[in-house]
Amino acid sequence: MNKFSRLMALLLTLCLVLPVFAMAEEAAETPAEDLVMFSVDGEEIRWSQVEYETEYLVSAGYLEDYDYQTAMGFMVQNALMNKMVKVWGLDQFTEDELAAFQAEAQAMWDQTIEENMIYFLSEDTEEGRALARETMESYLFSMGYSVDVLASQIKSAAVNDALMAKISEGKDLAVTEAEVREVFETYAAQDQAMYEGNVGMYEMYTNYYGAQSWYVPAGFRGITHILLEVDEELMTAYTTAQAALEEEPAEGEEITVTQADVDAARDAILESCKEEIDAIYAWLENGESFENLIALYGTDPGMQDATTLAEGYAVHKDSIMWDPAFTAGAFSDKMQKPGDVSDPVVGSYGIHILYYLRDIPSGIVELSDDIYTEIETYLSTEKQNAVITEAMDAWIADAEIVYYQENINAMLGVTAE
Repeated sequence: MNKFSRLMALLLTLCLVLPVFAMAEEAAETPAEDLVMFSVDGEEIRWSQVEYETEYLVSAGYLEDYDYQTAMGFMVQNALMNKMVKVWGLDQFTEDELAAFQAEAQAMWDQTIEENMIYFLSEDTEEGRALARETMESYLFSMGYSVDVLASQIKSAAVNDALMAKISEGKDLAVTEAEVREVFETYAAQDQAMYEGNVGMYEMYTNYYGAQSWYVPAGFRGITHILLEVDEELMTAYTTAQAALEEEPAEGEEITVTQADVDAARDAILESCKEEIDAIYAWLENGESFENLIALYGTDPGMQDATTLAEGYAVHKDSIMWDPAFTAGAFSDKMQKPGDVSDPVVGSYGIHILYYLRDIPSGIVELSDDIYTEIETYLSTEKQNAVITEAMDAWIADAEIVYYQENINAMLGVTAE
């Protein structure tokens, strides 16, 4: 994550709606042919403003490309929002409120400086910290940020909140438990239809693409393991022999690698770590916990993660994301129930000793507090968007909006048919 993401996110989020025309007015000098693109209740918007606003929307990630038509649609909506803000007097604040905005901005600025100046710290001395703080501030200034900019954006957020409250008067925006459960059951059923009996697709979407699923196919186990690193030359000899054995020989080509060769290469790897392997199983015989032995002998960084250590890697006999040797070890004859330990398994990354930690519950997951909050937030946003859309439709119907299509075509290079 970008080390300045908290500050950047605030700035980008808060300036989405209201300050658009103020920003557009700061555009570069008016070009010779700065044609009027459209007008809203008599207020003319020219090409330079559209161009500037589109640049902002692209840089802020609200547009994927330079879609001037869509940008103009945003500008029309923002003009109407600004109009209603003024009609309702929502941009009027007391001196105390303005001072509070400034204080909040200063506190946020100071916190950002304090948390991130470490990236510019060359020596942890009073002089070094002062220089790092100064460098951090200069960096933010160079990006166009300041306490006053933050205060302006916080003020804009307050205006936006007041506008939302005004247009929501008399509207029921409460999200009920029944609505949350309906969404959960609908999407969980979709996940089940998609993934039931299809472990490969489930792993592809949830592990590779990071998709959330509210359904888990049957047959997954939580597996922890001790990974022992082995000599690189021994590993290369093993993987090379294994690949050669699996490769289909060309017609007339003599087979030079046999299963015995692969077995010998694997045995050499096991022999190289025999002392550690024997010690691990001796510890287990004496009642030592597998988790402690992971800390003592294991080299897999994933096993240092507290959640992974507590839940294990999710492995299925039909898994596509794990080393086949790892999967085979997780479902070997010695792995019949939670608490079982496998024989040493040679895989692509070294020697694995696997522990059957748990059976992962299958089916539709529990509607947890986190999922409930996620759905509740989604539904609340949907209801707010519906209210905004309803209000905007009414404002557009009452407004005088004129598009100068000939000028638009000229500036966008569109040839009239």
